Amino acid sequence: MDIQQLYYFMNIVECGCNLSLAAKKIHITQSALSQLIINFETNEELTLFYRKNGRLDSLTSSGEKLYAYAQEITKLHEQMNEMVRKEAAKQKGTIRIGLPSLILRIFFSSFFPKFMMDNPNIQIEIVEGGSNYLRKMLFQNDLDMAILIEPTSLDTKSFEEHVIQIDEMTAFVYHDHPLSKKRILDWHDIEPYPLATFNESYTTNELVKNKLKEVDTTAKIKFQSSSWDYLVEATQESKIVTILPSPIERTMDKTLFVEIPFKDPIPFNVLLCRPIKSKYSDIESLVYESILSYFYQPII
Repeated sequence: MDIQQLYYFMNIVECGCNLSLAAKKIHITQSALSQLIINFETNEELTLFYRKNGRLDSLTSSGEKLYAYAQEITKLHEQMNEMVRKEAAKQKGTIRIGLPSLILRIFFSSFFPKFMMDNPNIQIEIVEGGSNYLRKMLFQNDLDMAILIEPTSLDTKSFEEHVIQIDEMTAFVYHDHPLSKKRILDWHDIEPYPLATFNESYTTNELVKNKLKEVDTTAKIKFQSSSWDYLVEATQESKIVTILPSPIERTMDKTLFVEIPFKDPIPFNVLLCRPIKSKYSDIESLVYESILSYFYQPII
């Protein structure tokens, strides 16, 4: 059977051996499907289906083995086609990069527009999401590279990582909050107040939970969201303490909201990650090296 015939065979099985239903599903004639099975069984001298009253009833043991192989082969065929699509996109100059929305806005707002103006033949496809989501996409080869938060949990034998930004997590409160006058916080200072942070698709969420457990505090996360704007604004006229990456301070109204560092802060380190290959395309190398150069510019 060729790949198309394997799909037809699988469709028959998945429709309960009902040729009429299978034919309608894939928009070919019932007689064509029936002839496919008859021809295969005749040519290979192998019975795939038991029959009852002249109709297909169920798979024989040989048919079950063929069905198992068909599932594997068609899956590999789909993966191959996806690989071809991605490689073709690369040759046309398209690179897929995954970034958390916060990182995109704070650190890359000027990089990508300038890069694309300087390199009009290269297309950058940006995929936004939390680090956990992007890590999964990178692992599944759905991204060429990704910006992730440490720890990335990537296998260093399969992926390379470069730190491009070192920072920390801080507390954000409304200007009239009881903690707003403190210059630095101990983790036990926040125990009387409800906490807010990013949701579980973000590495930040795990980092905060681990820290609260490490310092043995009774403080609990009560509010979660993917929107840092909402999390900061949620502190208005409330006792909420929002814990987020410090760079968010650049986006907030400092007359209304106060950022307070922790004495023992949670690190917030940003890494550029990509799969390790024996050879990268010229476009992959250019994008990757341009990002590193952008962050490693000497301070004058």
